[in-house]
Amino acid sequence: MKLRLDNFDKIVFDMDGVITSEYAYWYSAALTAYDLLVSHEHYGACGIDREWLRKNYLDVYNTVMCGGRTVSAVKRLGVNTNWDLAFVVFCISRYIDPYLDRLDYAHFQSVCMFIESIDMKAPELYEAVSLLAVQSDDKYKEGHFDRNGSFFTEDIMNTFDLWYSGCEQFEGICSEEVLLFPSDDIKSLLEKLKAKNISLGIGTGRLTDEIESPLKAYGIYDYFDKDLYCSYDEVVKAEEELKSEVPLAKPEPYVFLKAAIGSKYSDKDLVDGNYDAKDTERTLIVGDAPSDLYSAKKAGFKFLAVLTGVEGEGMRSWFEENNADYILNNVLEMCEE
Repeated sequence: MKLRLDNFDKIVFDMDGVITSEYAYWYSAALTAYDLLVSHEHYGACGIDREWLRKNYLDVYNTVMCGGRTVSAVKRLGVNTNWDLAFVVFCISRYIDPYLDRLDYAHFQSVCMFIESIDMKAPELYEAVSLLAVQSDDKYKEGHFDRNGSFFTEDIMNTFDLWYSGCEQFEGICSEEVLLFPSDDIKSLLEKLKAKNISLGIGTGRLTDEIESPLKAYGIYDYFDKDLYCSYDEVVKAEEELKSEVPLAKPEPYVFLKAAIGSKYSDKDLVDGNYDAKDTERTLIVGDAPSDLYSAKKAGFKFLAVLTGVEGEGMRSWFEENNADYILNNVLEMCEE
C-alpha cells in the first residue's frame, strides 16, 4: 500500500531503530547480562574487571548477543525494552549453565538457539523464562526472578544504568550513541512533515531523560509535540497507579495510545479500551520491531514499518506476513514523492 500522508493528522515515532541507533542499548544489555551472570557481586562466583569489559564492549556484545543474532531472536518474541533483552538472556543463560565463569561463545550460541526455539510472545514469555532461571539453583524460590519483582527493578535496571550511564571507573556506553542518519537529514524530514500540518509524537521504551538527551543534543527535540509523548516513565507511573498485573510496555498498546490520545483519555480508559476507535484512525505509528507492530495493531492504529532495526531488510517478509500497512527502507523515504 502506498503511503499517503494526507490521511494522517498525527505521526508517533518509536525512536530506537527508527531515528536513533539502538546499538548503545544493545551493548549495555550484553554487559548487564554478563555482569549479573558472572560477578560474585550478583549471581556468579567470579571477580570481573569492569574497566576491561568497558574497553572491550564490542567483544562482549558479539559474544553475549552472538553478533546481534540473539537481539533479533528476542525482538521477534515481541520484547521491547533493552532491560527485557538483558532479562531474557540472563534467565535462559542461568537455566543452561548457572556456573558460567567466562565469555564463552559456545554457551551464548546455545542461549541464542534456545531463544530461537521459543514459541511464546511477551509478556507471557517473561513468566516462563523467570521460572527457568529459578530452576538453576535450589536456593532461589519461585518468584525470585519475576519480571515485576525486585530482581528486575534493582538488579537488571540498576546494573544496566551502571553500564549505560557510567561511573567514576569508566565512561558510560551512552557516549557511543548516534542518530541513524545525519541530523540535517532528519531535521529536513521533520520539517516537511510539520509543513503538512502533521503533529509529531514519540512513543518510546526509554526513560524520559535517556531519550530527551540525544534528541536535544542533535537539535531535533523541539520538532515533537509535548502532548504526544510517552516514555517508560509514563508506563511505570500507570502500572503503579492502576496496579496492573501485566507490564504495560510494548507489545501492549498503552505506549502508543498514551502518546497519541493520552491528553484526551485517562490511563484507566486507555488500558481498559474505553476510547473512541475514531480517535486512532488518523494517527500513524512508525516503528522497526515486532513489538511496535503488535502494540500499534492492538490499539487500532495504522503502522509503518521501517527496515532499520537489527535485521534490516531481513524483516521485510515478517512485516508483510504480519500485515504492516506500509513498509519503507527508512524514515527518510516518508516524504519522497
